[in-house]
Amino acid sequence: MLEDFKKYMIKNKLSENTYKSYLLDVKLYINYYKDSYGEDFEKLNSIDIQTYKSYLKNIENQKPVTINRKLNALKKFNEYLVDKGIQNDIVIDKRDYIKIAPNFVKKDAPDEKEINKLIHKAVDSKRDTCIIILASNGGLRAEEIVNIKLIHVHLEQRFIAIIGKGEKYREVTINDKMYKALQEYLEERLQTNLDNPYLFVGKKSSFYKDKPMSRSIVNRILNKYNVEVKIEDLHPHLLRHYFGSTAYYKAGYSLIQIASQLGHSDIKTTRGYIDNHNKNMLDLSNRL
Repeated sequence: MLEDFKKYMIKNKLSENTYKSYLLDVKLYINYYKDSYGEDFEKLNSIDIQTYKSYLKNIENQKPVTINRKLNALKKFNEYLVDKGIQNDIVIDKRDYIKIAPNFVKKDAPDEKEINKLIHKAVDSKRDTCIIILASNGGLRAEEIVNIKLIHVHLEQRFIAIIGKGEKYREVTINDKMYKALQEYLEERLQTNLDNPYLFVGKKSSFYKDKPMSRSIVNRILNKYNVEVKIEDLHPHLLRHYFGSTAYYKAGYSLIQIASQLGHSDIKTTRGYIDNHNKNMLDLSNRL
């Protein structure tokens, strides 16, 4: 069943990271079910889902965000079971998820000077420079960056086609800094690894071949150049916050434009980026 579920997710164009995560979560649920009820799993029902949620929260002490991720996996599994005629109904809906207050970055997003230092440190690697600029100037998630294919980059039309969270399509605008970084990197990239369709390839090109680079490499790249810059708690998502606040306060983007660029379906999430930045500025002024 799990192997067939995997094929279903691949057919529905879930990313490799997503379907592997979902497979693991579903496998854990099936094992939990067998241990708890002493019988093999057959189909999902709402009572079992509520019991499992309680188990994860009170016995496993898992965080709401982790529980919701597991529910995402089970919901996709539920869709598969219905598609295959194994059960008739979807038993997981949005009411089953744990409501989480927006948890925006607790510290200030990096400032422009820090980002420029980070980019400068990567000057000897056109690939790494491009990755940092796409994250900080395009607001792209790490997983989105590594999954960009060469055919997704429309340099002259000034946009990148992105399949983002929830498999949603959007077009990310290429600003001048992104254009220059992409142009310089592509000149180098198109000389090698032409059998790999992805924009970014790892150094072990024979291993990656026709696969995307691991998103963990994006974190490794940031950490590598941050040794001297010392941006606190630097990670790709922090650069999304930098983009959001900079686009609003310096570039004059509207909230709707920023939400579109970031791939937010709810503008309240985008507003949180801005409000968080505004609060940090107010706290700073109060300390002066």
